[in-house]
Amino acid sequence: MTKKVIGFLQSRVELGNPACRFRDALGRVLAVAGPTKDELARCDLDADPATWPDLDVIAGRLVNQYAQMLNVEVDGEPQDYLLWEAVDVPNTYADPGKEPDVEHLCVATLIVEGVASEVVSANWDGLVEKALAELVGAALVMRTHADSMDLRQTPLRANLYKFHGCAVKAKADPARYREALIGRQPQVTAFPHPAAPMRNCLVGLATTRHTLMLGLSAQDADIQDLFVAGAKDMAWGWPCDPPAYAFSEQALGLNQEALLQNVYGAAYKPYTRAAIKEQALVRAYASRLLPALLLHVLTTKARFLADLAEARLPGPEGARIAAGLARLRDEIASSNAWDDGSTKSFLRRVGYVMSLLHMGRGRRPSEGIYKPITSTPVQQFMDDADVRASGLPEASVGAGLLGMGLEAGDWSITSDDPVLPKAAAAVLKSGTGSARIYFSATAESAIQLRALGIVEDKDDAIIVHSSALPPTSVRSPSGSFGRRGKTWVREVSIGALLASNRDADMLMVRFREETAL
Repeated sequence: MTKKVIGFLQSRVELGNPACRFRDALGRVLAVAGPTKDELARCDLDADPATWPDLDVIAGRLVNQYAQMLNVEVDGEPQDYLLWEAVDVPNTYADPGKEPDVEHLCVATLIVEGVASEVVSANWDGLVEKALAELVGAALVMRTHADSMDLRQTPLRANLYKFHGCAVKAKADPARYREALIGRQPQVTAFPHPAAPMRNCLVGLATTRHTLMLGLSAQDADIQDLFVAGAKDMAWGWPCDPPAYAFSEQALGLNQEALLQNVYGAAYKPYTRAAIKEQALVRAYASRLLPALLLHVLTTKARFLADLAEARLPGPEGARIAAGLARLRDEIASSNAWDDGSTKSFLRRVGYVMSLLHMGRGRRPSEGIYKPITSTPVQQFMDDADVRASGLPEASVGAGLLGMGLEAGDWSITSDDPVLPKAAAAVLKSGTGSARIYFSATAESAIQLRALGIVEDKDDAIIVHSSALPPTSVRSPSGSFGRRGKTWVREVSIGALLASNRDADMLMVRFREETAL
């Protein structure tokens, strides 16, 4: 941004005109950076800034002074001229060609999974919204609030509060949303006053919600004000577990430390501050933390779902299933690069597996690439009768068995490409061969698997049913351990296995017998 502003102003300087309004504005922008006399002498305002030897140094200083830089006025132009024209917010931050990265995809997935219901952003771009659209198509999941009037919209599953404005909305409706773009110093300072409804909403969140901060230095006065106001209403005590605030950084900056002093108030003392700061620091950047958090959420949901199975295993035996799920999680984590492309591929696979489970088919383009395990967090689905009857608990037990076998070295697991005509949830390779494995929550989804030709009788495949096997299913002969040189579809009911086996090891033996693995 800072180099763009410098280049914008310099390109409009009238050569040989000392009274040029753009020359004057450029000089005042450079002054914000506080250059030395020598640095300033090396900045030839009549020459392309790319030739300035100190451009990187000056632009770097301006990053932390961006609000003062954007407040520099150009004679005869609107006050937001540098923001609207030089930075070109509508075309730079609402560029439809920009694609969501790992962080946007993971945040959007956490929203779809129902565990990130309140998201606050100082960014102007629309990349979280774009990621969400890619995940779930046209489904109405989240409201984006870019000004106080937006708060009157009908609530959805999640809210995204863009308290510095939204480039996408400003581009679509500049008459309303251009003035909501906050970037200049007076706007940042005055935020608590003209934007009272938005501010009050955010203060309420700061008062009542634990907060994870990603890539936010907390340098802006309006951000500090939100948390100070929240602490005045109801300060956070110490010890606090989980912490009131956590920062995804390698080290805390001065502004982040100041925020902790404000929100913990009297609890922030010489003998507590080291522990407060240590607990608040998550030594991982968002590009690594968010995929880990997402895997944790998916695994935790599966673990609690497994405990909801009607004929669930007793405590210690159920813990074996949970350990299997954790092993499966670790395998997924280590086999994925977690860059933009591989993260999207992982989400596409999860969406495909969930669609197979519930509908016996892949995702349609209008549905997006992702389907959540549940749209609510654990604490909301534990007493939900529909979740208990959804087939998810038994499917989670089945996934835990796969992880147990992986841990024991009985087989290896690789992913299947969802674009393949017969793509499966996974491919299992053991000493007796390999087989594609499918999960089916209901008889209807199993019938659909066959009707669409995803699974055929001649396939070397396994269908793991949550409930009873459909009447037409052909099971492998009881006790036939291992392959017999032929390929065929084997089907197993997790519900039936759980009803007759109360021991995790015996459950695994029966699973292997039924699937001939």
